[in-house]
Amino acid sequence: MRCNEQKILEQLTEAVLNGDDDLAKELVSQGIEAGLTPTEIINGMSPGAREAGRKFGTGEYFLPELMMAGEAMNAGVQLLIPYMTGDASPKSIGKVVIGSVEGDVHDIGKNIVAALLRADGFEVIDLGVDVSAETFIEAVKKEQPEILGLGSYMSTTLKGIEDTMDLLVKESLRDKVKVLMGGVAVFPQYVQRVGGDGYAEDADGAIREAKRLIGGE
Repeated sequence: MRCNEQKILEQLTEAVLNGDDDLAKELVSQGIEAGLTPTEIINGMSPGAREAGRKFGTGEYFLPELMMAGEAMNAGVQLLIPYMTGDASPKSIGKVVIGSVEGDVHDIGKNIVAALLRADGFEVIDLGVDVSAETFIEAVKKEQPEILGLGSYMSTTLKGIEDTMDLLVKESLRDKVKVLMGGVAVFPQYVQRVGGDGYAEDADGAIREAKRLIGGE
């Protein structure tokens, strides 16, 4: 990677961390012109989003700063979407329905995962945040995805995962979709206990797990 490209990625990290969506968009455009791939650009933004989340967790950032970082990340990702779904990836390698569970309004981690999944060739249906079990089930019925991604970032919202898993069973859908779980409130033993198929500690891990679940790795 050339020095100029590395500089763009470093500046992208700072732009997201500082919640500067205009600068993030400008740098994404520069990255595209410089020949960086969508995955490389997203990986440049991701550390800023993760650091914003860490600062929020330690009290260094408050909700407005966290939301601004998320908006900067989203602004950059929106510019990349045409490059993720264009001729370079003519065929989806799998479909993923993803969302933060009911009661959880955190979206930075989910957005990073969704962006990286798209960059790796997945078709992603992002339901957003505070998604009810019923909404997840409706999406599974309509979209028939290979993977359902459930994110929980607060322990108080884990019930949203359990409600969704219960409803999948009740609606006879459990054997029709692989369930991938993640977020800071989730841990491997919990995923095993509630009957999930995969666990990811971070966004890169989510991509590896998604590929494993569809038999790609």
